[in-house]
Amino acid sequence: MLTLTRPAQGPFTTAERIMITGPVLAASLLHSLNMSTTYVALPNIQGNLSAAPDQVGWVITAFVVATAVGTILTNVMSQRFGRRWVFLAAILGFTLTSLLSASSQTLGELVMYRVLQGFVSAPLLPISQAIMLDTYPREKHGLAMSIWSMGMILGPVAGPTVGAILTEYYNWRYVFLMNIPFGIFAFFAILVTLPSAESNRQKVDWIGVISLIAAVVLLQMVLDRGERLGWFESYEIMLNTALSAGAFYVFVVHCLTTDNPYISLAIFKDRNYVIGLCLIFAFGIAVFSSLFILPLFLQHVQGHPVLSAGWVVSARGLGTLGAMMSAGFLADRFPGKYLILSGLLCIGVSNIWMTEWNANVGTTEIVWITVVNGFGMGLMWVSLATVTFSTMAAHFRVEAAALFSLVRASAPAWGPRWWFRSSCAQARLTIARCATGSPSSINR
Repeated sequence: MLTLTRPAQGPFTTAERIMITGPVLAASLLHSLNMSTTYVALPNIQGNLSAAPDQVGWVITAFVVATAVGTILTNVMSQRFGRRWVFLAAILGFTLTSLLSASSQTLGELVMYRVLQGFVSAPLLPISQAIMLDTYPREKHGLAMSIWSMGMILGPVAGPTVGAILTEYYNWRYVFLMNIPFGIFAFFAILVTLPSAESNRQKVDWIGVISLIAAVVLLQMVLDRGERLGWFESYEIMLNTALSAGAFYVFVVHCLTTDNPYISLAIFKDRNYVIGLCLIFAFGIAVFSSLFILPLFLQHVQGHPVLSAGWVVSARGLGTLGAMMSAGFLADRFPGKYLILSGLLCIGVSNIWMTEWNANVGTTEIVWITVVNGFGMGLMWVSLATVTFSTMAAHFRVEAAALFSLVRASAPAWGPRWWFRSSCAQARLTIARCATGSPSSINR
């Protein structure tokens, strides 16, 4: 193909952009579709594998934490082997681990395979984002991020319904098996269309890489086990906190003193990028926490069948799709910062509204609030992805996109576990009150 002989940064013709964009969207869809379908299947996985409610949450948490670790290594692997081959390896690894996840017989096996899946698929999002930014000229980066975001959005739109149908009429294992044809298509399409980028076999900053991985993983263990162990009344929590802080200190000091740090501090001179990192962290916690708990609330507390829960959860995706369709129109008339603030306002108001729900909340109210939440998600995401990289130098894009994806991936690993555990406890209280005829409430 002609695109294989082009430089990674182009320039490309319109036909060549289309040839590259389609497979890249299919690859990014793999990741988002997998997340949203798994959320809906959790209650069935719990029953089939005889797991406790807080144990089955590791199916999501293990994937997200492993994704965060793999994202840290994305820039290293891209520099060493070239992002084209890393991208292809990520697609192939995701496809194979989907097959392994579908064959799991115990919760331990499923969590182990999900760790592998999260790790090997971590490069999909940051590399696909960097490819889109390179494929389109700077004046069309808003369009490029809107198109790229469609892969991220189609997952929440179609994922819950598809996952619910597969779980209801077949088995939860098909939630993972359906990734295989998508993966095969994406692999061969990328193989014949994506141009190779230059690789740079410079010495890897392993001190920076290892210290950052240690800081992220230990902090996750603190946030995940802290509530159960009584926070700082536990020696384990105090030790992990101290080790995480120490590892992060080593990482920062090393980046400031070494000649070739893992993360070039020059990217933090870009104000838009730094603000974008802060906002994507808040975005991840606010959005993914409610996305995680809603299917469990609908099925465990309100007694919805899995298919009905899938339709309700998909309402969020419809709101996001509406925001995506209007993002280009709005971007031409309003500055990006106002769209980001409007999206954040929609997410915040809808999440606050959700805290007042009880076991008797109506389905209509749930649908409308999740539509508002999804609209805010789409409005904020497209504008934020565009503004964050609007002034970033081209040679920093993979590195900056990897850190951006790390922050985005870390946020939902920390937020949902807190919300999940407290909501499970509240749900048990609700069910007990309903059994005794007492007023039920799960207000937090």
